Amino acid sequence: MYLKGLLTITLIFILSTEANVRIFKQWRQMDFQFPSNAIRQQAINNGYYVPANVIPIDVAVDYRGNLDSTRVFVTMPRFTTGVPASLGYTKSSSLLIEPYPSYDWHSSNGKNCDGITSVFRVAFDGCNQMWVLDTGKIGNIQYCQPQLLIFNLISDKLVKRYRFDKSMYVDNSLFITPILDVADPGRCSRVKAYIADVTGFGLIVYDCEVNKAWRVNNKLFYPYPNYGKFTIAGESFDLMDGLLALTIPKVPLRQDTERSLLFHALASGTENAVPLRIINNATIWENDANAMADEFKVIGTRGIQTGAQAMDKNGNLYFVLLNPLAIVCWDSSTSYKTDNIKILHRNDETMQFASGVKVVTNLVGEEELWLVTNRLQKFMTGTTNLSEINYRVHVANIKALLNFKDKCNGPSLRDDQTIVFPDRNRKRMAN
Repeated sequence: MYLKGLLTITLIFILSTEANVRIFKQWRQMDFQFPSNAIRQQAINNGYYVPANVIPIDVAVDYRGNLDSTRVFVTMPRFTTGVPASLGYTKSSSLLIEPYPSYDWHSSNGKNCDGITSVFRVAFDGCNQMWVLDTGKIGNIQYCQPQLLIFNLISDKLVKRYRFDKSMYVDNSLFITPILDVADPGRCSRVKAYIADVTGFGLIVYDCEVNKAWRVNNKLFYPYPNYGKFTIAGESFDLMDGLLALTIPKVPLRQDTERSLLFHALASGTENAVPLRIINNATIWENDANAMADEFKVIGTRGIQTGAQAMDKNGNLYFVLLNPLAIVCWDSSTSYKTDNIKILHRNDETMQFASGVKVVTNLVGEEELWLVTNRLQKFMTGTTNLSEINYRVHVANIKALLNFKDKCNGPSLRDDQTIVFPDRNRKRMAN
């Protein structure tokens, strides 16, 4: 095993004293298991491995028969060059990232479109398959078509590839978030994938059963200018990112509603919804990609930016706010407002930008919340210090996180007097 660089990485399994949130693994910089020392040195010499350019964005867990063989996947998009592998995994006993499915899939750095170019997020379908969304981009250069790759997690073999036609993306498109809706659990042949185009401000729907995709546009996919400045731990940067977070509840939000896609832009303070029957009708969007505008609704306002989100089997939606830096929870059977958004875990140091959020079922059938945090403000402002802890993977047992109740509970966001919401500003101005 290649051992150089292990001092830059720390692995801990210490239970946090706050809300049962455990840091599974943390790094100062991301290091990789290269095929050999010579190949590693060659990557450094060619500028294909620049540690400061590598930032983890997503996490996913492939639970195996025992914890030692369980793989924790992380994605590392190529915002620029210097990222030797855009998708890899680590195990409980390992400190390095093993490129997935192998180093050769990543080593062409965009020159081989049959490999993997750049991955922001992945999704599991419940049938031992991982869906990998490859942007095809390095920086602003579109080397390859965006594609979906489906891997069998038992054999680690590619079982399906779908390349998106040029009509599905625009010059500034960046496909970053896939979520899945499986109509036939256990078989996974009837699956729809919903994909966020964060800078092309669109939604792509891919129907695996008929091998067809279509594009959906709506004004709620765009960023809000008033939410384009991000301040994390005292450092600020501007980022006008649109549609990012996607979630599909297993059941309708309430008895008087239908199953919907929940979504929000990164630069926004609202949560939105659209019925699945609308976006699943390919005919509507083939005729007019801007159709059915009235079907897209703002369901509520939190007044604070947040990134990725995930929902458990009981309809609780989890996400991490930028102010406060806290894991929060919304019971989707209630109205979406700050009174009903509950603070579960707050840590100004370890919760510095959660870009990946997943609900995972563990080996004993319990749901867990997995997060990756990455101090995005440091990366965006060029102030990353590789002698400090920059990247963390967190895990929490959801039962413990909810104090062994089925629904979100705890202090509400509205009751946190350290937060100044936009509506509070308006009230003060009126006075």
